[in-house]
Amino acid sequence: MLPLLRGALFGAGFGFVLYQVGATRYSRVMGMLTLRDTKVMKFAFTAIAVASLGYGLAAALGVAEDWNLVPRVMPFLGAAHLVGGVLFGLGLGVSGLCPGTCVAKAGGRGGEKRYAAPAAIAGLVAGVFLFAVLKDPLTAAGIIAADQRPLTVHGTLGLPYAAVALAWGALFLAIALAVDRLTPEQSYAPARARRTVLDHLRGEWSWAASGTAAGLLVLGATADGGYLGFSGAILAAVGALAHAAGHPLEVVPRLTDDILWRAALIAGVFPGAWLAHAVSLPSRAAAASRPAKVLDPRALATSFGAAAVMCLGALVGGGCTTGAFIAAWPTLSVGSLAMAGTFFAVSMATSNARLSILRSYDLRAAQAVGDRVYD
Repeated sequence: MLPLLRGALFGAGFGFVLYQVGATRYSRVMGMLTLRDTKVMKFAFTAIAVASLGYGLAAALGVAEDWNLVPRVMPFLGAAHLVGGVLFGLGLGVSGLCPGTCVAKAGGRGGEKRYAAPAAIAGLVAGVFLFAVLKDPLTAAGIIAADQRPLTVHGTLGLPYAAVALAWGALFLAIALAVDRLTPEQSYAPARARRTVLDHLRGEWSWAASGTAAGLLVLGATADGGYLGFSGAILAAVGALAHAAGHPLEVVPRLTDDILWRAALIAGVFPGAWLAHAVSLPSRAAAASRPAKVLDPRALATSFGAAAVMCLGALVGGGCTTGAFIAAWPTLSVGSLAMAGTFFAVSMATSNARLSILRSYDLRAAQAVGDRVYD
């Protein structure tokens, strides 16, 4: 039971942070991908900086092994990072969601489209089954590397991890500060002025506070012997349920403490986001007029399909926005750099094409909705 409890607590913590920074808002994520609202970007960069500096300091002081803060490096998967990154980027650019925020959005009761978040969660499960079917053919075709081993930037350059990690963390902190100075951030005014500490805790958190909390959660998960990645957590959760039903998946051959920790990680995101929603201050517009949610079959189909493609891409390429970016870039994993770099390039191209060329969504309208409903 201990792995389940610990994994659930880390998941709840991260779900709370995702909601509080606004990472479950469609308008915030699309704003990031189109560089029209960079709050979530600054949050992620800050989390990477905090985790990198934490790992680097532990290594420099010689306490990394004693404190169990040795980074867990994801293996290099070859071309799978690019193929998976393209698939994941398409799903992210269409839905504005990633595996963790799908569950956080459902827990936080976000979105103006009724049942869209549960449809996305169903799509994630479908993506796991697609991966179970396609993993062996992709490996046989050489897309997923058969010889998987950790490959890092510092190892390739022959440099000590501590020095590179400290420089890497400082770089991302500097980037976050520069982005904050040079780019816009959408403001959602709370229903009342925030005067007390409790008011600030209940309101939407700043990118600096939420990024620091996320980076500490990454470090805490490592110290606990786990890894903060939600695509792998969904695979573990579906695998655990398949085992319980008597039909184990080949991609999850047996239940271990690590599998149970990961399964509980994604399950914990839901109550964490729910708690954040329950205690949060509404926006001024939401307090004045909160519109009823609408049932939109097209939105349900889009959420399901985009999440299925996104989850398949994450499992093929070795991670999601948390597992291959926020938690992985501090480890200086070459595969994760390739995966996240690919899916951000594709998702930004997709979202900008939808906004400027296809005109399939209106960001200003989405931001107006986000001011009334936690979209």
